[in-house]
Amino acid sequence: MKVLGVAVSSGVLHFGALDAPQGALAPAVMTGAPARLVPAAGLAGAERLADTFDRITQDLRILAPDAVVLVGTRKHGNWTYKEATERISLISALMLSCAQQNVPYEELKTERIGKLVGLPPASLGTFSHETIGLSQRPPYWTAGRGVAFAAALAYVTDESEN
Repeated sequence: MKVLGVAVSSGVLHFGALDAPQGALAPAVMTGAPARLVPAAGLAGAERLADTFDRITQDLRILAPDAVVLVGTRKHGNWTYKEATERISLISALMLSCAQQNVPYEELKTERIGKLVGLPPASLGTFSHETIGLSQRPPYWTAGRGVAFAAALAYVTDESEN
């Protein structure tokens, strides 16, 4: 099973792609998977949304995940309009791309992720790269990529327990 974990942070989609073949002892990081997707700075509005959708769709076609799991936000208030619009646009583009590519999409709350990976929800940022077999911390780990990998691992763990 290939799972793409996604975390939205500071207007960027951070990716954590894991491959967990049936019967394998532990999931492995998918080689060649993108680390993140930064929306095009030179575009705005509908053009930016369409470009983001196209780029997500391209990544999904290449990765061919069996599922996409989004890290739910812990922030529920004090959003600026710009922050909220950016987050909603990124998530909407992701959801539409998953629907178009027939890839199951799910949002996991940080409480569920934390329970499945053995960390308090507020401490998911401390998720260790070594947990998924990496000897060095990859780029953008603390910006959101680590949490994306935690979500992917949580999904794989939850699926294997059911």
